Parts: sequence; C-alpha cells; structure tokens
Amino acid sequence: MKELKLTKKIVKKAAKKIFLKGNKKLNFKSEYDYYTDNDLACEKFFVSYLKKYFPSDNIIGEETCQEGKLKGRTWVIDPIDGTHNYANGIEACGIQIAFCENEEVKFSIIYLPYFKELYTCIKGEGVLLNGKKLYTDKDMVLGQSLIEFSTLQHDEKIKNIILDAMSKINQKVLDMRVVGCGTWEFVSMLKRKLGAYVLIRKKICIWDLLPGVTMCEENGLKISNKVYHGVEYLIVANNDEIFRYVEKIVRSSILRNK
Repeated sequence: MKELKLTKKIVKKAAKKIFLKGNKKLNFKSEYDYYTDNDLACEKFFVSYLKKYFPSDNIIGEETCQEGKLKGRTWVIDPIDGTHNYANGIEACGIQIAFCENEEVKFSIIYLPYFKELYTCIKGEGVLLNGKKLYTDKDMVLGQSLIEFSTLQHDEKIKNIILDAMSKINQKVLDMRVVGCGTWEFVSMLKRKLGAYVLIRKKICIWDLLPGVTMCEENGLKISNKVYHGVEYLIVANNDEIFRYVEKIVRSSILRNK
C-alpha cells in the first residue's frame, strides 16, 4: 500500500528532523493548554508531503486542519500527542496518523520517537511493532490490574467525574496511573501493561481516537466510546470482566456529577 509506505517514511523523517530536536517555545490555546512550535512544524511537514502526493485528499489535523471532514479519502493527524509531556521533557509522547476511506480506517500508525517504536496496523491484518506481529493476551485479572486515566482536566465537572471514578475503581484493582498521552496509553494496552485505559471529556477529538482505537480493536481488546448524559467517554479494556467493572463505575460517576 503506497499510502502506508509513504506515511512510515514521513513519520520517521519528521521525528528525526523536528520531534527529536526538542522544543520549549509554548503557544497558548487557553489558560491550561498549549502547543509547541514543533507541534505546528510536524503537522505542516505531514500536510505538505500528503498534499504533494495526494492533492485531493482531505486532512484533519489537531493544529491547522481541525475543521476537516471525515469523507472520501481522509488523513487524521496528531503531530505530537502528549504535548505537555513533550514540552516538559517527559518521553511518554508520540505521533499518530490514521488513513480513512469513506469513514472507514484503512490503516493507522503510532510512532514513539524516543523509543524508536513504530506501530502499524492495516485493517484486518493485525498490529505490527517494528515489523513484527504484536499479539495481546487477554487474560489479565481485575485485582492485579493497573487502570490508567487520561489527564484530570480543569473543567470542574469532568475533573470531579474522573476523581470519583478513580476513587471507586481503585477499590478492586492493583493501582491507578495518569500519564497524559493517548499514544502511550494505547500502546500500553496493546503490550498488556494495563487492565484498562479511560478517557473522559465533554468531547473527545477524532485525532485522539482513531489511530489507537483501530489498533486495539484489531487486537481484540474490549472498547466502548459513548456519550452519556452529555459526557463522552472511551474505555479500552483487556477483557470483558475488567470492562464491565470500569464502565459501570464510569457511568455511575457521570450520573453522580451531572
């Protein structure tokens, strides 16, 4: 597939030329959110290459193309996922891209440049890590599991839902984690390091979902992405037992804090 071949090439090139150079210049979107110059530079790099080879394709990107539509041939780009980690020298951050046709993901890529880990997934053909098939055993035990939530958020309602859910879930699992990087969290699920990953927002952006969700679905993990009483949540779980426990508490926490 020429699209996949090109994407692997430009992801590694962007990592070497831009991502791994590091960047401390911050550009604030809001009081508690920012992007670095390298977020912007990586996205522009990807867009320029894609437009050169596929000029009529649609592009949805976090920094410059948020209003794009998922129709026909569409690329979904998160140039640097885990920007707050990246800007503060925390290596749990990466690049993720998905390619879609008629709203169906054909392949996705996650690249963790600091670890030189390239995850690729063609729909129906499994997940590869640096070219080797990656399998996910789904035999984790609830009481021995680590459950990871995304960042807490500054929105009071969302923060209270997350804290409430974490407190309840923690009663029956080994421990909780908050890393703040979707690529890292999806990869951790694929590598059977976590029992579940939970993301709760008012609205979850498409670039935070498609690449990693596609890979986790491909490896048979249990996934739910729903809107419940005006709050969107994503749960990726190792198996049905863990999923049922986590979703029940997440939904009760949303109701409790609506």
